[in-house]
Amino acid sequence: MPWYRHLLWPFAILYGLGVWFRNRLFDYRILPTRKFEVPVICIGNLETGGTGKSPMVNYVVDLLLRSDFKVAVLSRGYGRRTNGFVEVNSDSKSKEVGDEPLQCKRRFPNATVVVCENRVKGIETLLKLPFPPTVILMDDGFQHRWVTPSLSLLVTSASFSFNKNHLLPVGSLRESSAEAKRANAVIYTGIDNEAQLGTSEHGSMFETKTVSGKLVQFHGQNLDSDKINGCLLFSGIANPDRFRISAKEKLNVVGHTVFPDHHHFTVSDLESLRKKLDSFGTSANALVTTEKDAVRLIGSSVLNELEQIPMFYLPIETQFLGNQAERFDKMMLDHAKHA
Repeated sequence: MPWYRHLLWPFAILYGLGVWFRNRLFDYRILPTRKFEVPVICIGNLETGGTGKSPMVNYVVDLLLRSDFKVAVLSRGYGRRTNGFVEVNSDSKSKEVGDEPLQCKRRFPNATVVVCENRVKGIETLLKLPFPPTVILMDDGFQHRWVTPSLSLLVTSASFSFNKNHLLPVGSLRESSAEAKRANAVIYTGIDNEAQLGTSEHGSMFETKTVSGKLVQFHGQNLDSDKINGCLLFSGIANPDRFRISAKEKLNVVGHTVFPDHHHFTVSDLESLRKKLDSFGTSANALVTTEKDAVRLIGSSVLNELEQIPMFYLPIETQFLGNQAERFDKMMLDHAKHA
């Protein structure tokens, strides 16, 4: 952490007091909160981003769908230019629904994915659908206390967990680490070494690592992934280092252009990427990005700037350490059946 951020501690203290006071209003029922009869599983974090939450959401959605539950994912739809309740379709635009909900819908077309900044209204609307869900996942809803989830999962990065972090604006915590007590389970993500935390047998703690899937081409002249002799990475996510490390395990990476999180790409952005790729000559013949970045590009006219340059995205998956997947899956399925 840069030294100068410690100069912001007076602001962090004031911010922390405000958040603490708000939480106590909910704890003592001064501010109302709703609990629903359908299981509502919250997957959130204390940090502002980059904890590996999205792959964890994907893992839970996949697990529940394979077990024949009717799954709905409710998200705020960060960065969208619409308001209110919007159902996400596979051909929706990220500007309308947000990139993470669109990524989820494209990966799991059988799940109902919706965005609504008012989570209470969102759940009420979901339950009025002709075929209402039997389980609702509330994505990034840990701070949205107007809803009391039936199960709350807190995701944090193993390399820089909330226990080592500080409140905004000194660090990236939206709430004090003491608020982790509201979670039913804490999931540490991105473990590179299985001895990093020690395999957990504790019922409320899980440890995962990030693994990359097979490259998926979404633009340009067809090119087998094993014929990529070198690639230029680009990404607009909260934790680009994790993406770069995963890509280097599979590919010869010649460079990495980093954009802000949730960045909407422009013609000039892609023109710059094309020129940079050309500068490597025959040593690089493809562009590779993240799945979340790809959904902001698929179907966009800005791709015309790249002509037939092959473009791929690298899917990221969550993998539990040791036998923890069995324990986690049982917890989730038991809750979905009996909550």
